[in-house]
Amino acid sequence: MSYDETIKDPHFKTKEGDTVLYPFSPPLFKSKVDSSFTLDLIREGRKQQNSENAPDFSSSLAGNLKYGKSFLYPKEYTNKVEKYLNQYVMRFINGIANHYDTDYFNKRFFKIYDKDQYTTGTIKLESLWINFQHKHDYNPPHVHSGALSFVIFCKVPSKIFEVQADSNFQNAGNIVFDYGQDITPLMGTSATYAPEVDDLFIFPAQLKHFVPSFWVDEERISVSGNYSLTTV
Repeated sequence: MSYDETIKDPHFKTKEGDTVLYPFSPPLFKSKVDSSFTLDLIREGRKQQNSENAPDFSSSLAGNLKYGKSFLYPKEYTNKVEKYLNQYVMRFINGIANHYDTDYFNKRFFKIYDKDQYTTGTIKLESLWINFQHKHDYNPPHVHSGALSFVIFCKVPSKIFEVQADSNFQNAGNIVFDYGQDITPLMGTSATYAPEVDDLFIFPAQLKHFVPSFWVDEERISVSGNYSLTTV
């Protein structure tokens, strides 16, 4: 199934042919990045991890990383990879725009208030950081700043999914997106994914999400970033 077919038919049919609609959920974009790009993210991230001068970015984030750390990539590297990441962001934006009315969507999405007037903004990668998550580390429910956020999974040992806590919440090592208030069993307010290496998710920055702990001595590496609208 092509990307366009997927984005234009987010619902499903019963075996009798009825259509079950999900019209209220914020969109999630899921794709794959090149393995060479993922490896480059890890290499540059290891440089920050092993540098005595690289500041620990963990305290600026929502994550509870007692054993792992997060590091902000240098601005030069962020600028270097922005062009590659932009192609996925625009595929997401264009896919949504084509699903609705393109002109109407673009006027709303790219609208920015600047100097006492509304103008058309440009999407810009504002920040990029790497997360080294270890046993017992987790990200509580949180949102990001900006217009769009993304996460790329660089290292995902399969063992992190095999051991679960003694709980009815069996999502060790997954990423979970939450939206809305669960007021009836008929409402689905969470989307849970067991990520694979090279997976890319792009989502509205204010969409709540979290990462539960895992319980084995492994390392899970992800890279996250925020896009903002700017007039520059």
